[in-house]
Amino acid sequence: MSASTEERLLDAALTLFAERGYEATSVRAILDEVGVTAPVLYHHFGSKEQLFERLVRWKHEEALVEMEEFVASPFGATERLRAILRGTFAFCVDEPRVTQLMFQTWYGPSASGLREIVHAHAERRFLLVAGVVQDGLDAGELRGGDAASLALVFCSLMDHHCGALARTEEPGRMLTPERADALLDVFLHGAGGGRRRAPALPPFAAAEGAAR
Repeated sequence: MSASTEERLLDAALTLFAERGYEATSVRAILDEVGVTAPVLYHHFGSKEQLFERLVRWKHEEALVEMEEFVASPFGATERLRAILRGTFAFCVDEPRVTQLMFQTWYGPSASGLREIVHAHAERRFLLVAGVVQDGLDAGELRGGDAASLALVFCSLMDHHCGALARTEEPGRMLTPERADALLDVFLHGAGGGRRRAPALPPFAAAEGAAR
């Protein structure tokens, strides 16, 4: 079955927003990519900003629903955090354009209302992680701080790797389950006490990640 016009518009917008940023992507560029007229786009979305909002909801809702399943699982906090890390890495490998889009939105030219849309999804995601961390603290499985601070450290480790490595040429080689497990060990045991060493990055990837 061929994709609907709405899906094609969303997919084209995701590619262009990820590559160029929201401000630098014109409605005309999206129309040309899909091969439709302006009334067709405005029929489905109303405006360029509404298209962006639908795009964020479309992709991030998938990731949040999956994360909610991890959080609701009967396992301990450590295994749920492992599932979150592995799942987030897998999502970034499957759809690196989403990570690129978030990078463009946060660090590119500001557009009214767009960061608030992204922030609302990021806050929901953060609260899910903080809830798992709080469970770990309550059970004595985690220690060393309050839930909000530890969740911030966890998300920073995870998101930095996603942001840097999803923008390499081969994110699947970088964002592996083994690297997720190694990062979890760093979070749980510190840089000096981790039980695993993260797989070494190929020189080109390390240089590319640092440059970006």
